[in-house]
Amino acid sequence: MKKRKMILVCALLLSLVVHAQWRVGVTAGTTYNTYTMDKQYEVDWQTKGRWGATIGITGQYDVTDWLGIRADLNWTQKNYRRYRERIPISYKYFNDYLQLPVMASLSVGGEKLRGFVNLGIYGGYWLSCHREGYETNSFSNRYYSLSEKVEFDSDRDQRWDFGLVSGVGLEYRVFKHWAAQVEARYYHSTTSVQKQYMRVKDYRYHSTIAIQAGVSYIF
Repeated sequence: MKKRKMILVCALLLSLVVHAQWRVGVTAGTTYNTYTMDKQYEVDWQTKGRWGATIGITGQYDVTDWLGIRADLNWTQKNYRRYRERIPISYKYFNDYLQLPVMASLSVGGEKLRGFVNLGIYGGYWLSCHREGYETNSFSNRYYSLSEKVEFDSDRDQRWDFGLVSGVGLEYRVFKHWAAQVEARYYHSTTSVQKQYMRVKDYRYHSTIAIQAGVSYIF
């Protein structure tokens, strides 16, 4: 019995090795990010989501024809707008992140056209922040436009970002070694972008949808 089990395990591992293959590729697309916060003492502030962009490189190890392990390295924008309704003040924030999602990729379908689902976790780093908008001087009632780089405050800003990622898409095998993909992906941050440095807790999070397309070379 032991020998039979060993033979079955070896046969299974051999079949996985024979089928396993690597692929590398590039992706590009657009993002829509929403910014949520516990207003508390900023009850008159409103937030709205904004569009951005994403580009990246991807690598995947296909264990079987339905299961792969995928890792991406991408530059992703997580933009949003903040404004006050009573006092005319509005800022558009442009946030650049470097992200590394690691996912299990499950696929089903034929040789040419396949559907897939990606599930995993990601880590990211907040590279830079820029804001544009206008402010109002309450004494002179004049508008002032601004466009400036936002300097990071180590006591206030959390530059590391971690969370969950999921995606669904379609792949079309164009040639024997080339495939094209389209995917809708969702990044759910579990790390507040603001550290809790004040007595009043102030948690703020990004939620990002990415619509992207890419091509892969399959070895």
